[in-house]
Amino acid sequence: MIRILLVDDQEVVRAGLRSLIATDAGLTVVGECADGDEVVEQVERSTPDVVVMDVRMKRVDGATATAHLRAIDGPPVLVLTTFDDDDTLAAALRAGAAGFVLKSAPGEDILRAIAAVAAGDAWIDPHVAGRVLDAFRDQTPREPIDLSALTERELDVLKVIGRGLNNREAAAELFVSEATLKTHLSRVLTKLELRDRSAAIVFAHDNHIR
Repeated sequence: MIRILLVDDQEVVRAGLRSLIATDAGLTVVGECADGDEVVEQVERSTPDVVVMDVRMKRVDGATATAHLRAIDGPPVLVLTTFDDDDTLAAALRAGAAGFVLKSAPGEDILRAIAAVAAGDAWIDPHVAGRVLDAFRDQTPREPIDLSALTERELDVLKVIGRGLNNREAAAELFVSEATLKTHLSRVLTKLELRDRSAAIVFAHDNHIR
């Protein structure tokens, strides 16, 4: 059972998400917040596996709340965004959000995004993928590319992750277990000094690693 904390300053949005999540027997809502300044306390109280977070809130925005969660090694954050959230999207990236999904996305996609982020995958809604990549490029210094530290298997992992495959799909394609895949991915991130899976996707995309 995946435990979810909902964070949005609009009750109607939270109610809609509650109803959607209730249709999936593998998901449950364990807490809610009406603003970003409530998130850390609620995470400590309800111990969710994933936080579904709006970016625009009155007192503390989603990017700031996400940064606070990273500081306490909190659960991964799936950001709810809209088409006109470019500035807040970039801020959420810098703060370390693990996924981005449009509020207007089909319910099935939102449920899949929640499950993916809870499992340690990255999720980037295809409608905002270009903006996500642009935001990462704008904030990431260009460094000389050196892949020599990667083993052949680690390079294979980087290739499939760069194509947007989740852990289950990537492991199946490489004929390894998900645990083995996660181990290789962790080594890739360390060797290339990449912050997280989303950064690995951008790195592979920008450097045409396929």
